[in-house]
Parts: sequence; structure tokens; C-alpha cells
Amino acid sequence: MIKSILKKTNSGITLMEVAATTVVVGIIALGMTSAAQAVIMHYQTDTVRQDLRQYGNNILREISRELNLAQKIEIDGLNGFSRIKLYDNFTDISPHLNISCNRRNGIEFNSEAPLNGVLKIPSEGAFRGDGQREVFVRDFLVENDMDTRPSLALFKNSYIHITLILGMESDVMDEAREITEEHTFHRTVFLGTSYIQKKVTNALMGDDDV
Repeated sequence: MIKSILKKTNSGITLMEVAATTVVVGIIALGMTSAAQAVIMHYQTDTVRQDLRQYGNNILREISRELNLAQKIEIDGLNGFSRIKLYDNFTDISPHLNISCNRRNGIEFNSEAPLNGVLKIPSEGAFRGDGQREVFVRDFLVENDMDTRPSLALFKNSYIHITLILGMESDVMDEAREITEEHTFHRTVFLGTSYIQKKVTNALMGDDDV
């Protein structure tokens, strides 16, 4: 009889241990799955984020290069963003290059992606599209540096401040709403060619004060 009681007791303890072990293993497995999913999501987001940073730096480099070569620059607006008109010669009526911005297409040189279509905004590629991550331009602002003093006006106006803000919306996490992050790129460019041309023109016109 004692053996029978011990056998039942041992059997009951074994079943409880198995049940407890199963629950613990399930919890651990669930935690590991969630952690692995989070790591994958962060890796994918970092990949897109790196593409954004590379695009922002490269596009500002190309804009700066074109600004340094132009003899005349005009700034206005298009599509809610700044637009830059660049002229090969100071006396030209029509610009040889229009640098504009489109929310989806990014920065465009004469309505096309720079570098013969190579430098495109990274809106397509791995881990983006199909309800994952969306890349777009939040803002593109170009401003002249201003100074009211006649002796410094020409020099100060030869500085241009460029601000490009790129956005990324993520809809891959278990959140009630989309997550939006912004990446800001800024560069100040001195218009050397334009400044020299203006100085020469002013000297020929007898205006040496600026």
C-alpha cells in the first residue's frame, strides 16, 4: 500500500514538472522570438536609414559642385520647395540647370535624378515599400545670407545656406500609428565664381564699393 501511494505521488509530481517545464520553455521561446524579431526590424530600419544618410550627403555635394561653377544663381520656389536656377554665363537669360525638389522623387536636376539618373532618392529597395517603410523629402530650403551694409552685401550674399530634410515612415512594428523620423542635412556654400563675376562686373561699371 505504501508503494502504491509513493507511485501515485511520484507520478503526480512528474506531470506537474512536465507542465511547468512546458510553460517555462514556451515563455522563453516567445521571448526569444520577439527579441529576434526586434533585432531584425532594427537591422532593416538601420539599412534604410544608412541609405538615406548617404543620399543626403551625396546630393548636397552635387548641388555644391554645381553652385561653385555657375556665374549667376537665382532662387525661387516650386512644388512647395526651393528651386535654384544656375546660369553658365552672367549675361545668359535662360538657366542651363534647374535644381528642384519633388516629395517622392527627391532632388532633380532639370527634372531628372542627378548624375545621369544614378543619384536617386532611396525610396525603392530592400525593406521599403509594400507597407514597410516609406522614404520622402520633408523640406528643401535654400536661402541667401543677407547683410544690409553696402560694403559687405555682395560678399555676404555670395553665401547660400541649403537645408534638406528627409523623412522615413515605418509601419512594421506593432504600433497604433506609423513612426516617422527625420534626417536633416545642412551645408553652406560660398559662390566663388558668381562672386568674382559680380566683382568684375561692378568694377567695369565703376561701382567699386561692393
